[in-house]
Formats: sequence, C-alpha cells, structure tokens
Amino acid sequence: MRTKNALPAAENAASPTVIGKGIKLEAAKLSGTESVIIDGIYLGDVDLDGFLKIGETGSVIGNIKAKQIEIAGKVKGVVVCDGTVHLTASAYVEGGIATQSLKTDEGARINGQCRMVNDQTETLTLELLETEGKLNFNFSELSDAFIPDKGLPISPF
Repeated sequence: MRTKNALPAAENAASPTVIGKGIKLEAAKLSGTESVIIDGIYLGDVDLDGFLKIGETGSVIGNIKAKQIEIAGKVKGVVVCDGTVHLTASAYVEGGIATQSLKTDEGARINGQCRMVNDQTETLTLELLETEGKLNFNFSELSDAFIPDKGLPISPF
C-alpha cells in the first residue's frame, strides 16, 4: 500500500524535498537531482533530473521539466517530461504538456495542448516551451479558484 506522499520505488533512494501544504514559495527556479513533493503553492519554474509530485493541495504556477511527474493538484504552465506524466483524478493542468508517455485517471483535466514526444520530436518540446512557456502575467490577477484550499490567497509581489 502506498502512503499519501509515497514515491515510485526507483525514485525513493533519498528523502524527497517537501514544500508543505501551508507553505507559499515564490522563486525564480527550483532545480536539482532529487525528488520533490509540492503540497503547498510554488510560484516559479521547476527543472529536476528526478521525480516531481504535485499533491492534491499543491499548485505550481510556472514551467515544469522533470524525468517523471505525478500531478494531483493544479499547474498553470508548460509541463515537459522525459518519461511519464501521471495525472490523477484531481489534477488540473492549464497550459501545455510535452511527454513521452501520458497516464490520466478519470476526472483529470487539461486545458491546453498535449504533445507526445520522442527523440525525433524533441524540437517540438523546445518550441512548446518557447511559444507557450513565457508566462508573463500578474500573479495577483489570478482567480482564487486556481489556488487550492482556503486561507492561501495569492497576493501581489
């Protein structure tokens, strides 16, 4: 039985970095080689050589690139994955997805483009990031509906 924040066995070698449910983190970029779990709000880009999990209470506003990705929360941006993107029933993605493999549970929602890529179509991934990945918007104008849970509104910078 998997626990709430369990990671795939191959990605479970080290303890993951966790951005907890009550945390709002505004950064330019999160990068690294280890697994990351986001249960809070993260404003910025993510570039991992490992596994990324966005929990049911998690929101990411920014572009995401990782080897394996599981989304149960909300994402606004471009998602690029070398392996599999798994969208659980509670997932909502607004933007684009470029991946080699996409697994979606019933109820998952995507508002944007989805492109299946491989070695021959890698340039499509780069084009998707260039054209759709420029997120030049005012975070304070986002609707509260995008942010999960009560009590964590986005405020102006």
